[in-house]
This record gives sequence, structure tokens and C-alpha cells, in this order.
Amino acid sequence: MNKLPVHIITGFLGAGKTTAILQLLKQQTAGEKWAVVVNEFGKISIDGRTLSSSSDTTEVYEISGGCICCTAFAFLNDTIDQILHTPGFSGILIEPSGLGGIERVSEIVTSKPQLIRKPVICLVDILTAGIPKMERIPVYRQQIIKSDIIVFTKTDLVTNSQELEELVKVFRFHFPNAWIYPKTSISIDILNIIPDERPGLSGILTYDFPYSSISAEQYFKKSCIFDSELIFDAKKLKKVLGEHAEILRAKGFFREKEGWKMLNYTLTHCCMEKCSPGSQSEIVIIAEKNGFVDYEELLKSAIFESELV
Repeated sequence: MNKLPVHIITGFLGAGKTTAILQLLKQQTAGEKWAVVVNEFGKISIDGRTLSSSSDTTEVYEISGGCICCTAFAFLNDTIDQILHTPGFSGILIEPSGLGGIERVSEIVTSKPQLIRKPVICLVDILTAGIPKMERIPVYRQQIIKSDIIVFTKTDLVTNSQELEELVKVFRFHFPNAWIYPKTSISIDILNIIPDERPGLSGILTYDFPYSSISAEQYFKKSCIFDSELIFDAKKLKKVLGEHAEILRAKGFFREKEGWKMLNYTLTHCCMEKCSPGSQSEIVIIAEKNGFVDYEELLKSAIFESELV
């Protein structure tokens, strides 16, 4: 029996998981059809919507409102069974939440004889290597340690090769056993790589269950929806997000004077790109729990005052 390959693509909030999957989908062999399972920590499906519009040969299964490694674990199992009962798929790509681990995801995959788990890929924003705060976040560390292949992202934001080399050295200091993908951008060949050259390690990592839990309970999520008639000031929106150090991630779609924009905010970068019009502005914020902030009111402060009258 030919087993269906499963590729788990993990990484912390804003590492670029959805972007990487989009790149892989563009490079898939003609005639292939992949199932993509995307897990959103917030209730608003931003990544799922982006992936669904990317390819006619891809079926996207969305699991929103909780992490598939814990609260949405049963939904993941049901989704995998649904895929297995749907003929024609060449493989499965699973994108866990940026706050999720991979052990329970691997548990489901390895429990089904029709599937074979391929090396787990972890995307790491290279700029986070220079942020001491990241080393104190257990989820960030465990995602890296528990993965087979590390792919650096956001390398195009590094000013020069010397700075990039220094950031890689910092990462190596903290994670000496990590197997680092040698290319600066992800390509389809990564799906067939077996990392066998890690110091002291060989082959694909295996897990003993029961797993060691990675909890997302110390994080807060807020899904904010605004009427499409409200106009945001993009510069002010970027400013109010940057003023709150507890905000780890913000993403969504919003309307400004020039049209609609897609927001992609992380600890290291803020990107706002043109996108197709929507029926409403939708922004998801994920932050550390260190006191209550009314994030809906915070975002409203970036709306032109005349629109609020």
C-alpha cells in the first residue's frame, strides 16, 4: 500500500508558514493534488482564505478557534479521516497554529497506517535570533527543538551578508543540533530531504507518547471586526501596534483611503500589502497575557476620527 506523505510545517507566530506553503503549491508537479490543513489560533480565518484562493489543485481544510495540539485535537483527527476518505490526494500539508506544538499532530499521523510522516519543517524568522525575549518563550524553543529541518525566513530583510552570518551564529549557539536548510528560500526539494547530518542525531526525530505539552494558555487572542465603511490610517495602525510590546502578532484585512490592505505584523516586521476588497475589516491580535487591554478600542484609535462621528 502506498502511504500518503504528510508534511508538518510549523513555526512561531509570523514566521511565514502560509507564505512558504504558497511557494510550495506554486512548485507542485502537474497532476498532483494536495490537501492543506491550516490551523488558526483566532476565530477569523486569514491564512485559510489566502491559501484557498491560491490554487485550483489544492483543497484547504480550516480549523479555527483553537490549537490542533490541544483544544482542537479532535477536529484535526476528524479532518485527517475526511481527507483519507477523499480520493485523489498526492499528499497532505499541515500548518499548525504559531502557538502550537507538533507532538500531538505527529501522534495522529503516526497512528494511521495509510499515512507516513515526513521530516517536520520549522520556519524561523532569522531576525528573531537577535531578540533575547524569544529565547524565553517556551513555544518558540520547543518548536525548533522538536523539528527535523529549520528554514530561515525574512532573510531578505537583513541588510548584509555579515549581519546574516552573525544572526545564524547566535541561532547556532542556542540550538547547536538544529539541521538548517542550506537555501535562503524554500523550494519543493525540501519535501524529499532526510536530515541525517545533525551533530549527535540522525534520521527523523521520533516522539514517545504521552507528549510533553506546550501550552498556549498564557496568550490572549482577540478577533476584531469593523464595518467596511470605516477607514483606517495605515501609519497610525502600525504605530499603535508597535507601542504595545505584549503584542506578538497581528494579521488581517483593513480598508484605508487608497483601498484595501492585508496586514501582517510580527515582532520583527510590519507589512501592509494591497489586496482585494472585503465586506468588512478583520484583524486578529495575539498577545501575551500581562494585563487587560481593550484591543478593539486600540485599533479604533487608528481610524480617521471623522469616520467615527
